[in-house]
Order: sequence, then structure tokens, then C-alpha cells
Amino acid sequence: MSEYSCDCCFTSGREWFRYRVGAVIISEGYALFAANDRDDYYYTVGGGVHMGEYSRDAVLRETMEETGLELEIERPICIIENFFDGDGSLDGLECHAVEIYYLMKPAVKTDIASRSVTGGDMPVAEKMHWLPIDKLGDYDIRPKIAIKLAAEPPAGVEIVVNDERKKFRVK
Repeated sequence: MSEYSCDCCFTSGREWFRYRVGAVIISEGYALFAANDRDDYYYTVGGGVHMGEYSRDAVLRETMEETGLELEIERPICIIENFFDGDGSLDGLECHAVEIYYLMKPAVKTDIASRSVTGGDMPVAEKMHWLPIDKLGDYDIRPKIAIKLAAEPPAGVEIVVNDERKKFRVK
């Protein structure tokens, strides 16, 4: 594990960047997602990789911090270059994240009383939700590719560019 605690994340003016890991956690036909009271969508369990930390260690650390579950990695499944317009806690920012997703070994579906917070300067409590895989399309899950990763985890590692910006900007 990393001895550092600084996330690989920065803001420059209206531009925001983050190096993030996500955990795809599946059990009994359900996938585990996080949500909070400020942002009106669901997202994968995970978070920022610390400076000097291996992504594998980061996903294990983040799943423990957010769920209290000691999970194991099955395999990496996706690298996403994610572009989106910030809203909620990132309102007004042009966002770019590089995210590595790991499929975790099957977990036991249990109620999770998370003590995790998100949001940096204005923290807000996160809640964990087991969502039925066959109904994931009914939920606002971001990035959208997370729905496919939970419903049909790829056999190998996919590289995906996900661009959800409302306007495409060229510099």
C-alpha cells in the first residue's frame, strides 16, 4: 500500500482531472453502486489513486473504506478516458478522468452501512446500493459504460473513451 495520501487529482481554473479506480462488485444478480445526497446519480465504488500508489492497491483500499468489505480482485476489465461536464460537487468544471476498473471476486450481498464521504472541501456521506443488474438501465449511473461492465464484464481489458460533454471543445 502507498505511504502517500494525496490523490492524483488537480483543478486548474475550470478544468478538473482525476486518476481514479472503480470496483465492479456483483452478487446474486445485483451490482453494488454508491450514491450521495448531493449528486443525483449512482457511481461505482472506488475513488482517487494516491500519488505513488498502485491502482490494484487503490481499489482494495477504496472498497474497504467505502464498504467495510475485504474484497479480492478477480481481474482488471476496463480503462476509461472519461470526459464530462461537472455537476453536483463538480458544478461548472470541465472534467477529465482516467479510470481503471477492476472486477472483484463475487461478494456476499449484505446490507452495507458505509461511513465513507465524498466531495473534498464540502464532504457528504455516501450510501451503498445493491441495484438489480437486469434493471441497471432504469438508473442514472455514471459513467454509462459502468452499466455494461456490471451486466456483461468483458473477458479482457477494454479501453474506452467516454465523452459525455454537452459541447465538444478543441484547443
